[in-house]
Amino acid sequence: MSRSAARLPHESLVIEGDNLDVLRALLPTHRGSVRVVYIDPPYNTGNAHTYRDSFRAPGAFAAAHAATGSSPQSQAVAPEAPTAASAGDGSAAPKASAEERLLTRSSHSAWLDFMRPRLALARELMRDDGVLFLHIDDREQAYAQLLGHEAFGEANFLGTLIHQRAKGGGQARFFVRGHDYIHVWARDIEAAGPLVTEKKPPARYEVIGGRRMLIEDDVLRVSFGTYVRGQERRLMYEDIEAVRGPAKLAEVDRRIDAGELTLRPWGDPDPVTGEHRHAVVRLTPAEEATSKLYSIIRVMGSEGRTDLEELGLGGVFSYPKPVELVRTLVEAVTWHDREAVVLDFFAGSGTTAQAVMEANARDGGSRSFVLVQKPEPVASRLRAGRGTDTGRGRARPGADEEAAGSVEAPSTRAAAPAFSTISEFCVERVRRAAVRHEHTGRIGIFAVDASTGDLRPV
Repeated sequence: MSRSAARLPHESLVIEGDNLDVLRALLPTHRGSVRVVYIDPPYNTGNAHTYRDSFRAPGAFAAAHAATGSSPQSQAVAPEAPTAASAGDGSAAPKASAEERLLTRSSHSAWLDFMRPRLALARELMRDDGVLFLHIDDREQAYAQLLGHEAFGEANFLGTLIHQRAKGGGQARFFVRGHDYIHVWARDIEAAGPLVTEKKPPARYEVIGGRRMLIEDDVLRVSFGTYVRGQERRLMYEDIEAVRGPAKLAEVDRRIDAGELTLRPWGDPDPVTGEHRHAVVRLTPAEEATSKLYSIIRVMGSEGRTDLEELGLGGVFSYPKPVELVRTLVEAVTWHDREAVVLDFFAGSGTTAQAVMEANARDGGSRSFVLVQKPEPVASRLRAGRGTDTGRGRARPGADEEAAGSVEAPSTRAAAPAFSTISEFCVERVRRAAVRHEHTGRIGIFAVDASTGDLRPV
């Protein structure tokens, strides 16, 4: 498919290639259509980036937006020069000087210049009510926050979530880092809605008439404020008129007739008449029973490995992001928008695709995803077909897999198929997840031609 070809923005896509090229190629078909962007970019931990970026170029968003369109944030990004990590045409780049290696390995400015044009293009692909989640560790989180303010405007910053991924242990020198940061921006904060999640315990659910409902039995109270231990705080139906007056009783009766409220026997029966008093109970369909997302999300990192093992793909990545974490973020934005488009242009092992499928399976939605992953090598013993090499499962940290990315010992994981690249692994994970979650939507597999900017089916 050429990038000028007509294409439905709601078809799910997995695209292999440099994400800068791919984001440009998506502009004609997906500009203004993405509701959620989740990215887990490479952290600036000293590893040379494998992307074709000019890390020494003085970065500025005005320059980064040089060709994409109407506003400073909607102008296309000019092609970037190759770095020591890649010549951009598949050939090996010239050996880098010590200065170049320093600039590309650990410079904060290099990392910012790497991220800047990608955020600019991501903003162009987002809807006005779109939200971007940037998952980052504490090494770059302060710089990432300022960069996001530059890209989206500080006024559109929604805040920072904490992902608690570990409980303790470890051999840290000073203290155990058990969390990461997720910075959140809206394209336009005035258009963005609240981030929500399903009401959790002590909320109580029951299936009534074949429908899962939230049961709230204390919607009417005798009074508000402090209660005496042992004193019933609920206002029984039989006492409404005496305590609140006839108008309130009439209102409750109307809501009972409309099916919004119901009555349930409460407490012990009257010793004389044998009759129960009744609590007024509110019934809310589970899909409408939400509360605001809490800023600390507790999902252990080990669950990400379990997710892959359940697909028969364990042993390649040490730290894949958990499906539950990404699903929580996707649902927080799309709870009432179940046909939304979700973009992840640092796709890694493909967690985001599975998270979208799981969200759809839970609520019957038809969300779609667009995943982008560079064909970075999987330098592991699994690819080599041997059980001795303990090489890296990733060429860089971040992008769905935190920091390490080393391969697990084969004795602790079922053997996975051999994969030569991360993108190849990502595609296979998407295929297996589609079967598991009975995903019926179309999934297109494409690669970008860096020389022309065209997308072609694989």
